[in-house]
Amino acid sequence: MGSKLSTTANEDAPGQSNIIGSALQDARDQLLKEMKRTKGARFNASKRLEERDRKRTAITAYASAAVIVLTLLPVFFPVPSLLASALNLTTVAFSLVILASSLLQSSSADPVKADQFQRCALEINSLRRDLRSTDQLTTPVLRDYSTRFDDILRRYNLNHDEVDYEKFRLEHADEFPPASTGEAASARKDVKAQRAAYEWLTAVIATATGALAAAVLAASSFGPIVRTVRELIGN
Repeated sequence: MGSKLSTTANEDAPGQSNIIGSALQDARDQLLKEMKRTKGARFNASKRLEERDRKRTAITAYASAAVIVLTLLPVFFPVPSLLASALNLTTVAFSLVILASSLLQSSSADPVKADQFQRCALEINSLRRDLRSTDQLTTPVLRDYSTRFDDILRRYNLNHDEVDYEKFRLEHADEFPPASTGEAASARKDVKAQRAAYEWLTAVIATATGALAAAVLAASSFGPIVRTVRELIGN
């Protein structure tokens, strides 16, 4: 960054001054790296929690709509007893999904945590920019930045998940030691696992509702024909 290094070394020991200056520069670079990785992981945590809250809200909404549709179908269409039992069982299952999703959503407080992660990452990013633009670098100055960094982490007393750091590592692979094929695949699997679970549950709700609705409509349409055929055969 072209920062000017200032040390308290004696002018009669230029070699010692260079060593101290190099050590300070290395410490500064390490602190900048830690700040970057922490704020990156916390930005990822904020996005992940916001997305999880949206997914849970969507699941609750879809399941609620499905319960309403499945409850009203027998009111407007004649439903065979076996199909009515399937409707009742599915309605109970979706009601349990709504209950579980609502409880998880209220207890996890994802929007609040996402906001805290976002604020934490923004403050770390601001502190990191200040350190990068510092013209004078001394041991006390570097120690002050390190203390301020720790203060930010203590003020937001929550930690991101391992998957948030893994996502940052995948996004900045050039800054990390080369990972083996197995490690990279495992990291990608961890990042996608939670999203896939919610997408799978949403697909199950939509598919089950559509299949049962189609079955009810089919029974309603072909029921009279089946009864007529049976009467003709009986006669």
